[in-house]
Parts: sequence; C-alpha cells; structure tokens
Amino acid sequence: MLFIVISIIILLMIVVVYMRKLAPQQEQYIIGEKVEVVSVMDGDTMKVRYNGQIKKVRFLLIDTPEMYHKRIGEQPFAREAQQLSRILIQNAQVVSIMFDRNEEREDRYGRLLAYVYADGQSIQELLLRSGYARVGYVYTKQAQYVDEFYAFQEEAKQAKRGIWRYAGYVTKKGFHAEAIPHWQPGKQVESVQLVTEPNLLAHQIKGNINPKGEKRYYKPGDPNYDQVNPEQLFMSEEEAKAAGFIRVFRP
Repeated sequence: MLFIVISIIILLMIVVVYMRKLAPQQEQYIIGEKVEVVSVMDGDTMKVRYNGQIKKVRFLLIDTPEMYHKRIGEQPFAREAQQLSRILIQNAQVVSIMFDRNEEREDRYGRLLAYVYADGQSIQELLLRSGYARVGYVYTKQAQYVDEFYAFQEEAKQAKRGIWRYAGYVTKKGFHAEAIPHWQPGKQVESVQLVTEPNLLAHQIKGNINPKGEKRYYKPGDPNYDQVNPEQLFMSEEEAKAAGFIRVFRP
C-alpha cells in the first residue's frame, strides 16, 4: 500500500513538472472548445459543463478497461487508466475538447464524442502511448487521427507497456481479466507509468477560420503560430489543403 502511495506522489510530481514546462506557451492553449470539468469518471470518460448542461464526454477512438461496468465490474488496469486521466486533467490549467469532422458528435447514449486536451496535450495520445488504452470504437476510417492513434498503440505494444504486458488480455472486443493471473478487483496491477515525451501536438498544423469565413492554416515556425487558436488540427499540409485551408505564410 505504501509503495502505491509513493508511486502516486512521484507520478503527480512528474505530471506537474511536465505541465509547467508546457505552460508558458500553452497556458491558454485551447484546441477546439474550452470546457469546465465536473469529474473524471474513468480512463476514457469525464463529465463537463457544456452549453449550460452537464454532459458526459467519451474520449473518441480509444477504449480503456472498465471501472464501474454493471455486468463485468472492474477490469485490470482500469485504476491505472483512471488515475492517469485524473492527474492529467485535474492538474491542467485548460481542458478543451475537439470534435472530429468525420465522426458523430454524440453517441446513442447522448455522450459527447471528442478528442480531449489538457493544456494542449492530447489525453488520448498519452493513454495510448503509456499503455493504458487501446484503439477502439472506430466507425469510420476517415476519422482524423485514427492512423496516428494506431501508431501510438503499436509503440506501447512493442514496448509491452501496461495492458500489453499480458498476452491475450487485449482483444478486438475489449479486455479479458482471465489473462492476468492472481489479479483481484480493487487492486492495481502496477504503479502508473507516464510517457511524457510530446508527440502528436508538436507536429500539428493549425487550421483557423477568421470572421470572414476564410480558412487559413499555420505550420510550426510560421509567424504568429503560437497565438493562433485552431478550429482544426492537421498532421500534414495535404490534409489541411484537402479540408479547404490555405497557408497564410509563404516562405
């Protein structure tokens, strides 16, 4: 028990230092829409205040082990995923959500489906790369970040992080607790390990729509890049152009 408490304290210190390193340039970095977080329920779900209502947000394109499932109960690594999401989100100065232009905004349960950012860093990316989530619930291959998310998953899989340490635990349909011997509900499998090197955000191209409705995109290094508040983010110029955006800066 003492080991787990010490591990949580160390992880919290790492996250705080990491967020402070990002803060000077991302203190007001809002990707999509800023939201007020009410609670972080588990690894891939939170409640926010959105348009005057309390809404659940399901983290788009990922799946973490269940924490409070009515039928199957708690699954291994659910506590680790929940803990990581809570630490990242609750210690962020700004939490924002962005909808995928090719996906529905809500599921059949009325939950918002969105990419989630804490001080500009993708929560989905960190969960996938740290080994506490799998890519899941992909209903269209045109989803904006599906290829990148599969790459993050493969990184964690090759490194045998988190859920990928146990053969047979992760399947296309979810998770199988029987693959982890001697695990009991209420117990963590391991102390939480956070992969802190930023990846996705550092390579994103910002798409902004001005009051005239003109679509413009900015690459890292372009004048005013840090000041641009993006409506959309792209991984390549080709993707930005395909969405109808034009580069402002011409080197």
